[in-house]
Formats: sequence, structure tokens, C-alpha cells
Amino acid sequence: MKLPPNVTAAQFDAAVRRFQSVVGADWVFTSDADVNLYRDAYSPFYGEDEEYIPSGGIGPNSVEQVQEIVRIANEFRIPLWPVSTGRNLGYGGAAPRMSGTMVLDLKRINKVLEVDDTLAYAIVEPGVSYFDFYRYLKDNNHKLWLDCPDPGWGSVIGNALDHGVGHTPHRDHFDSHCGMEIVLPNGELMRTGMGALPNSPNWATYKYGFGPHLSPIFGQANYGIVTKMGMWLLPEPEAGRNDLVDVPRHADLVPFIDTLSDLANRGILDSS
Repeated sequence: MKLPPNVTAAQFDAAVRRFQSVVGADWVFTSDADVNLYRDAYSPFYGEDEEYIPSGGIGPNSVEQVQEIVRIANEFRIPLWPVSTGRNLGYGGAAPRMSGTMVLDLKRINKVLEVDDTLAYAIVEPGVSYFDFYRYLKDNNHKLWLDCPDPGWGSVIGNALDHGVGHTPHRDHFDSHCGMEIVLPNGELMRTGMGALPNSPNWATYKYGFGPHLSPIFGQANYGIVTKMGMWLLPEPEAGRNDLVDVPRHADLVPFIDTLSDLANRGILDSS
């Protein structure tokens, strides 16, 4: 077992018992078999001393459990590595960036909380994958399109926080988010934008709210754990078309890119 830095085995065992009291013994993972599932299978250091190996994993199923886990982690100085689905395999999957870190696995927090067809937005939790979201929209007859990156098994929130991209006018996923709920490092809960107002109906429609715009500091960062996010969606168009352009001569590539860039800047093309 890889212990967290500067944490003894006795301290770690005490922290594990506290984590179990919050989420249940079945949802705290410390066995070698469980920990192996959080390793980076594509790491060039796999099996070497340099490989980043977690000390374990925790699977909460509510925001309140996440808050309590953060408080316990502070008490015992246990570093946490939150993942939504842990499926971004090209960037390490669920593996932490420091050995001994406890993986906070959010895939059980996986509800689509709200979809508004008129205003074209949804509010989702971190465990919602693109496959899950697509099925939800179809099963409930919503006339909205989500913008999907290539790996549809990934988390909608996780991809937005990692500045992922897709193919529609909402292809910049972080730019298309509107409002976050975040568990801060001390366990307090924060909502950005209009969500800071209690029971605000505008949480997922206007991202700036009053005062400084704080959401960007939580993208590709470790300042908090995002537990809800509003996402703007595309009203289902009457038709769509995919085109493939072949540029056979190397000398034609630069003028082709110049033309493509001009069409995109004018808004004539609205895809990637």
C-alpha cells in the first residue's frame, strides 16, 4: 500500500474508518485489487517506482458526503484526487498526480437534475457521462442536442473542467457551462454566478451574477470539487450536414486553412 505523504499507517487506518462511517465500508476501497482499477494502465512508468499509485478510493453518493469526506481528509492530512468517471485515458485516467493520494470517485453522483427545452440548458452531476446524458434526452423526448467529444463514456462535467471540445456551436465545453456548485477545500459549499442567490431560477441561464466571475479558476484546477454544473444545449436543428474536404497537394493546405478560418470567423461554419 502507498501511504499518503507524512501519514503513518495508524493515522491512515483511522482516516479509513472515518471515511467508512460516512459512505459505508463497501464504498471505501483500499485492497490491491481495488486500487489497481485507479492506476494509469498506459503510464510509461507502469510497475516502476516512478508510477503514481493511489492509497485507495472513496465512492460518495451525495454532496453532503463529499463535504464530510473533505473535512475528514483535512483532519488527517489525506490528499484527495477527485474524478468524475475517470475515463480520460489519454491523460492518466483516474490515476492521481501524486502517489498515496486518495481517489474521490464521483461516479455514483450521477443524476440529470433539470432540463429546460425552452431555455436550452441542463443541470447535471459529475457522474453523468455523455452516453447517459444522450439516453436521458432521448428517453424523455427533449428536443435538444448535447455537444459530445470523441470519448462518449467521459463525464460531461469532467470534460468541461478539462477544457474539452466537441463539434457544434457549443463545442467549447467550459465556455458553454453556466453555473457550478463546488465543495471548497474546507468542506463549505459554493455556487457560482446566479446560483449564489438562494433558489435562483437563473442559475443556468446567466453565468456572471454579481461581482467577480469566479468560475474560470475551477477549470483545470484543484481549488474545489465540482458537484453540479449547468450546461447550455443546442435546440435540435431541422437538418445537419457533415462534410469532408480532401486537400491532395501540400501547397494547397495553407490557403485551405486560411479559407476555413475566414468562414469560421464569419459564422458561416459552426463546427470544428
